[in-house]
Amino acid sequence: MNKSRTFTAGAFLLAGILCACGSAPPTISDRAASITAAALTANRSPATVAPSPTPTLSPAPALSPTLTPTSPATAAKTNPPVIIQEPVCDNSAYVSDVTIPDGTAIDPGGVFDKTWKFRNTGTCEWSTSYTIEFVSGNAMDGVKTMLTANVEAGEEIDVTVKMAAPTEPGTYTGYWRLKNASGDFFGELVYVQIRVGGGTVTVTPTPSPTDALAIETTQS
Repeated sequence: MNKSRTFTAGAFLLAGILCACGSAPPTISDRAASITAAALTANRSPATVAPSPTPTLSPAPALSPTLTPTSPATAAKTNPPVIIQEPVCDNSAYVSDVTIPDGTAIDPGGVFDKTWKFRNTGTCEWSTSYTIEFVSGNAMDGVKTMLTANVEAGEEIDVTVKMAAPTEPGTYTGYWRLKNASGDFFGELVYVQIRVGGGTVTVTPTPSPTDALAIETTQS
């Protein structure tokens, strides 16, 4: 019995060895096929990943412009508005004293001729119906006097008024102004100033047009 079991086991072992030795080794073609398969597996592109959707950006809110406050110094540099004056029909400008400069000494009661030179700065011609008349101060016996010639715009004329000095010593001033044919005063106010006796000379400046209007209102 023991010999029979030993013989059977040995037979199975021998058969196994013979089967193992009888199997054919892998050929070169089989190895090449294995390498090619591995290479194809390695080079296979990875699965395509769908791109994520691009987020939509909301537009940035518009910024209000920043206003720079104007400082008082900057405001002071602003040019003043240009005032355009309309042409005036009747207007005049004082040019000079032709006779009797301010402060001229005159004997008490002495008679003299006061002459001013005017320029026609308006757009209308002056006729001989235009006059020069007393406005305020001391008239020194002077009276309304007609112009002696017509005066075109831009031309000049000498206007003379006969006067007489007061009899009392002192400094005397009288204001005069041109008047048109309609009886309206116009232009610059002029004055005459004399010294009677040994009085001190006091030079009085010509009033501004505003003062002239005030004087005219007082006279009327």
